[in-house]
Amino acid sequence: MKKKSLILMSAGVLFISGNLYLALKDDSKAVRSSYINKWTATGKESLTKTLQAEGVVTPVEEHHVYYKDTPGGFKNFLVKEGDPVDVGSPLYEYAGDGNEAERDKLEMEKQQLVREAALIDEQIQQLEYLLSVSESATDNSIPVAGDGTSDTGGSSNSELMNVSIEKEIYDKKSEKTRIQAEIDEYDDTLNSQDSGDQLGINSEVAGTVKKINYDLNNPILTIISDNPKVEGAFTEKDLKEVQEGMEVFVKSDLVKGNVKGTLTSIASYPEQDPSVKTESRFPYEVELTDEQADLIKGTHVEVAVVTDQVVNAATVPEEAVEKTKKASYIYVLNELGKVEKRKISKGLTLDGKVEVKKGAKPGELVVKNPEAIQKAGDPFFSKLKPSILNKKTFNKEPGKEIFKSIMVGFFKR
Repeated sequence: MKKKSLILMSAGVLFISGNLYLALKDDSKAVRSSYINKWTATGKESLTKTLQAEGVVTPVEEHHVYYKDTPGGFKNFLVKEGDPVDVGSPLYEYAGDGNEAERDKLEMEKQQLVREAALIDEQIQQLEYLLSVSESATDNSIPVAGDGTSDTGGSSNSELMNVSIEKEIYDKKSEKTRIQAEIDEYDDTLNSQDSGDQLGINSEVAGTVKKINYDLNNPILTIISDNPKVEGAFTEKDLKEVQEGMEVFVKSDLVKGNVKGTLTSIASYPEQDPSVKTESRFPYEVELTDEQADLIKGTHVEVAVVTDQVVNAATVPEEAVEKTKKASYIYVLNELGKVEKRKISKGLTLDGKVEVKKGAKPGELVVKNPEAIQKAGDPFFSKLKPSILNKKTFNKEPGKEIFKSIMVGFFKR
């Protein structure tokens, strides 16, 4: 028993001593090898850079209703603040007496024009009759005067008279046309009074009554639209990153998920007079593309403006990138089992991740701690993880690949 233990101890000492010799001798591969214990696979993902801001939900439009004084005067409002209204909804009304008096006056003036038009029609008929008689007399060489009596002055006088009658008919018809146009205007006015459009009694838009001026100072009513938008203000620093047309995500504690929108306007002048002592803030507006979003007007929301975005980009951790003054590099495990130093072209850097535009493909193994590399291409070793060496792990790989890896281990090391 003692002899067997002695043999085992002697073998262990020889094994350790041999390895120490190989590791510490000059030009030993063990000395030149890099110990790499952090690997990562090149990812494939979308990177979205956003600028955060605050905003408040407001109506898309405000419509003002104005009061027009009339002889009858104001009677009362037919809505109250907060009421929903549609196009054509009654908003307020005038006192009835004044309205009716105004209408009676218009009706009387219109009827006077109608009588004038009728009188002109009679005059035109008489003139046309005289013209027909005169033309008939001219054909028989018997000129006829305006009063129907015969005229022996010759055919030239008859022709002159006919021309005079035709001119009179033309003038009467022109006057009739003018009067009829005035009658039509009176009809339009009376019809508009019936519908209330001219007096602003009915609403021209749909929405909600925001404010009523009960003292009748104009605008006496303000109606806001049902569709919401988002307003806010950017800082001077923000202006460097944002521009109109950018995609926006709006988040509210009262709504599930994000509401999409578009940055539609950025003011070119600050919301308050500029001052040396305070930073200027520039108003902006966001039009919501999700019309079904149930954002409550007046509530405050979080606004994320998408300032940069790449889709399905190859990415590596920022710590895996070795930077020099002229270029950036990563260390990739190539098909030969060696660590290869590659120059990369960087894109967007966001939240500790770097977009690799050129130099790596998604899925490639990359050294996560490049400072551990002594020299690219030299031998390296990593920490053995026995936990992954189980039957299930080997079953994932084809037998051909396992044999190939074993052969590489024997002949390359």
